[in-house]
Amino acid sequence: MQQQEGFKKYLPHLLVLIIFAVLSCAFCYPAFQGNTISQHDMFTWLYASQESREFYKQTGENAMWANNMFGGMPQILIDYYPQTSWVNKLNQIIQFYTHGQVPNPATFFFLAMVSFYILMCTMRVNRWLGAIGAIAFAFSSYNPIIVSAGHTTKMLDIAYLPAIIAGVLIAYRGKYLQGAALSGLFLAFFIDTGHYQIVYYGLLLIVILVVGILVNAIRQGKLKQWFIASIVLALSAGFAFAASSARFIQISEYNKYSSRGGSELNGPQKGSGGLDREYAFRWSIGMGEALCTLVPDLYGGSMSEDIGEDSHFGQKLSQLGAPQQQVAQITQHAPLYWGPQQETGNMSGSVYFGAVICLLFVLALLVIRNPLKWWLTGACAFFFFLAMGKNFPAFNYFMFDHFPYYNKFRTPSMALAIPSIIFPILAIWALRDIFTDKISREELWKKVRLSVMITGGLCLLILIATQTSMEYKGVLDGQLAQQFGQAGPELFKALIQDRASAASSDALRSLVFVLLGGAVLWAYAKNKLNKQMAIGALGLLIAADLIPVAHRYLNEKNFVDNDTYAMQFEPNAADLQIKQDKDLYYRVYDLTSSPFNDSRASYFHKSIGGYHGAKMQIYQDLIENQIGRYNSAVLNMLNTKYFIVPGDKGAPMVQANPGALGNAWFVSEVKWVNTAREEMDALNAPSLGNPADTAIKDAFNPVQTAVLRNTFKNEMGNYTFGKDATAHIALTKYGPRRMSFESNNSQNGLAVFSDIYYPAGWHATIDGKETPIMRTDYVLRAIKVPAGKHAIEFYFDPPLFASAERTALIGNILLALLIVGALYLTFRKSGQPAFPVDKNAPQVK
Repeated sequence: MQQQEGFKKYLPHLLVLIIFAVLSCAFCYPAFQGNTISQHDMFTWLYASQESREFYKQTGENAMWANNMFGGMPQILIDYYPQTSWVNKLNQIIQFYTHGQVPNPATFFFLAMVSFYILMCTMRVNRWLGAIGAIAFAFSSYNPIIVSAGHTTKMLDIAYLPAIIAGVLIAYRGKYLQGAALSGLFLAFFIDTGHYQIVYYGLLLIVILVVGILVNAIRQGKLKQWFIASIVLALSAGFAFAASSARFIQISEYNKYSSRGGSELNGPQKGSGGLDREYAFRWSIGMGEALCTLVPDLYGGSMSEDIGEDSHFGQKLSQLGAPQQQVAQITQHAPLYWGPQQETGNMSGSVYFGAVICLLFVLALLVIRNPLKWWLTGACAFFFFLAMGKNFPAFNYFMFDHFPYYNKFRTPSMALAIPSIIFPILAIWALRDIFTDKISREELWKKVRLSVMITGGLCLLILIATQTSMEYKGVLDGQLAQQFGQAGPELFKALIQDRASAASSDALRSLVFVLLGGAVLWAYAKNKLNKQMAIGALGLLIAADLIPVAHRYLNEKNFVDNDTYAMQFEPNAADLQIKQDKDLYYRVYDLTSSPFNDSRASYFHKSIGGYHGAKMQIYQDLIENQIGRYNSAVLNMLNTKYFIVPGDKGAPMVQANPGALGNAWFVSEVKWVNTAREEMDALNAPSLGNPADTAIKDAFNPVQTAVLRNTFKNEMGNYTFGKDATAHIALTKYGPRRMSFESNNSQNGLAVFSDIYYPAGWHATIDGKETPIMRTDYVLRAIKVPAGKHAIEFYFDPPLFASAERTALIGNILLALLIVGALYLTFRKSGQPAFPVDKNAPQVK
């Protein structure tokens, strides 16, 4: 009987979870009709991870090194299979995730709502208010935007953050073990998911929150409780980090060699151990764009908006004689965005928090009496400043140059993910205080009236500005207009009208929602609505406000049928032709798309291109200085055996490269250089398009000469070398992390291998005896090979792999013990609830 009564206490929460599941599935309904979401970044990952996934299927082991992108790079940033982590397995289970398959997007919204609902329960919020806050958080427009783009790890880490905050609050409330277990579990998921920029932002938010709680503890004389909670939380955080650290530890090792670690090529300004500042701040919101959190299409939304054939733009296209089918196609992807973010190809939509949520956020500042609200508000301002990037240079350049690890990240606009959590927290907190009568009805009306005046007044000012002072001209409009030829100026005049229309209609829309939200609160303050009706009305308003905007960025157009999806992984005629070559290992350069922003070729071939935000820095240098100029000698030394180029009517065709040097060769001489710049310049040679270029003196010949930095003179010593006419090295066995060669040379030789140099894990042996690997030709490997016939082997054994897995195993065990202890403590008394419950909270039946 007691067990039945205990179960009944959880039935209301179960009902809320069912609502979340239904809402998530309804929002993503095409995924349940035999369709797959078409996510650019997910396709990119599937292409890039193909070799490592196949290797794992065959061996059950991590490939560790990926040869199918950028000539080779560590696998850890592309694909990883933890060996000892129950955290990783549970993380995949709750996502309903199958490795190597596109996930169902409904899962992301469901997890986001559940996580936020846990936080609301922790804050002793009525379950219906908690559900409303969860919906507001999950369907804030940033989330469907990143889901549609395929930024799944980012979405998951945003989703997990509220539950981490919940655990922190529980611990500081005195339930130390339960809070530590909850925060530790979700922090482990947070780190395991591995979007480290969101992890960085999330930890900054936790630090701000903990400091705010400390100030409160000092005022209330509860320092002892604060210290105990802090110690327990620190231990749980340590367990969580250890449990999910295997990948993080290895990435930290790789980071100093990646493009996030800086380049020495152009001197100290690029060798400071971080991204180039200009590159890092490309995606910075303008100060005016912050208002998109209140008015979604104030700056046009995205670069691919469906504005309809009856738009000014569509009508102008028709007037200019465009076929109706073409008009329909163009207006479905109109460049409506006109804000300051110049990387418009990545401008996928406006970050909209909701007009009603913004109203409640302002009301929270007037209603909530807990000073912690100011810490959360300050955190909002801090992250808005970060999002402005180069448009708030005094603050952000200081952060970039001086704040630890901040210069490893790009896309400042991502910082808006944190206010998208804080806004609904404060909004629902305000409603909790209002509906538990912590403020009188008379005072409530005064606060509501002021909040409506502030928020609605801002909407009204924006509406007036959309008609009077805004120009609607984007920084790249000139380039876009050129694509339309002589009709470009006329078409963009029409597009400006559509931009103005979108801005004004959304400003009016937000004003209406603010007034309606204010009207509900007025009716409650004047006793014209009871609590239940007011909560229901506000919930409907918030859902009606946010979900349609979210639907702009994730809808049936983002899905493809399964046959169309499968076609993305079908080889074309050029791919099939190249695959007929049974050579063990060669490389391909695909020029039918942007070769270093597209990883499709990596799915079928070993490619010298690909896409990744943190490729090896030495390879990035080579792209910028040599490959991008089609340096024939450099392409040959990378064993680029085939080019895929546009043929008749754009169809891809194959061009063989007879100059490709194969997997390894002996050289006759060394050219010693002192600096990175000298080494790079020593590779200068004619381009493919101008092989007789006489302007290049002392053109690089990789068959004859190896370019070495003087830092390797100790390894070379007094070694003399040469090669006879029949000297050769042949690859006999290929694997991503182990390759075998046979060599034959009557003289001592210096062998160059067409594989990318990486000092943190690659080893070379000659007849089983290890020999040092030297970096040559800026990116390749070289070893000294004695005269005669020899068996040479290269194998990849990252020094941190085994120790990182051991650390993860220990962390998994400790975290499991912590969670078991917390569960025992929570349920040792029959009927003990998992979360604190406010008996005074309004209950809607």
